[in-house]
Amino acid sequence: MMRSRRSAILRVFISAGLLAVLFGYVVDPRAVLAQLHVASQRPGYLLAAAVLYCLLGSIARGYRWRALIRSQGHPISVARSSELFLVGTFFNQFLPTGIGGDIVRALMVAQDGLGRARAANTVIVDRALGLLPQFALGLVALAVARNHAGGVVAPTLLAAGIIGIVGLSVLFRADAWGGHATHLPGFGRAWRHPGVARFIGSFGEYDRRALVTATAWGFAFALLQVGSNAALGWSLGIDQMGLLDWAIFVPLVALSTLLPSIGGWGVREVLYVGLLSQVTPPVSQADATALSIMIGGLNLVVAAAGGLVLALGASAGLPSLRRLMREASAGE
Repeated sequence: MMRSRRSAILRVFISAGLLAVLFGYVVDPRAVLAQLHVASQRPGYLLAAAVLYCLLGSIARGYRWRALIRSQGHPISVARSSELFLVGTFFNQFLPTGIGGDIVRALMVAQDGLGRARAANTVIVDRALGLLPQFALGLVALAVARNHAGGVVAPTLLAAGIIGIVGLSVLFRADAWGGHATHLPGFGRAWRHPGVARFIGSFGEYDRRALVTATAWGFAFALLQVGSNAALGWSLGIDQMGLLDWAIFVPLVALSTLLPSIGGWGVREVLYVGLLSQVTPPVSQADATALSIMIGGLNLVVAAAGGLVLALGASAGLPSLRRLMREASAGE
């Protein structure tokens, strides 16, 4: 419980601290509000972003996770997997706790009958398939439009893209890679670490068809993210960026999900401001911040839907909020 509390305090401190620095020393809040007003005058772009990210994106992530769960021999509908994903998002966005949404959705699918070990396994692999396709897609976009990324963007994305490609290769050939990797200088020791070995070995528990299906949905969601970012950017008048540019920058912003914060707030805003300043001509700090806030708003919409599902409680086959938090804290 103390560990969860310390994690919650750290998350709040990071998000609040970064936002305070951003709005206190980097960007004028009034300029950001003015740009948000500009975006509100183009409701068609906002609606398109909401449909791409909130509706289609939630369905894509539901299908991605369902493919993994079914591969473990547990029947589950896409409606149920999407429902549980939404509740997990609610925990990530609205509750300043150290209890991650991934832990919550693992607990819920475990209670559906999958079992805790396998449930946690599906969530870990699903998380990997949420990030690796984005990195791989960004690397492809960079290869096609390598002159569109300046400064630190190109080398950072190159590194992330290589991680994505290698990660997907490991995922599909975990059984073949394992024996060779342990003999690689520098990597062998890390590969033999029990935690790393369990993570890599978990990929071998899925049949090839399930991994192909889940990866395809991972790429589908990556494309939806690119489209929603582009729509929001165009609503702000960020016309110097085309779809290839967004495909390059969006995967790097996804790295914010790996850092401790409350729903990515603070970390995401700083990344948008820093990365979009590398565009030619540069995106203004006010535009980049407004864009990040709108992306955060889409996450809040998804999370609100999860909160509504959770509020239905027993009628949706879910345990109470208090019970979920108690069990999640005990499982950390």
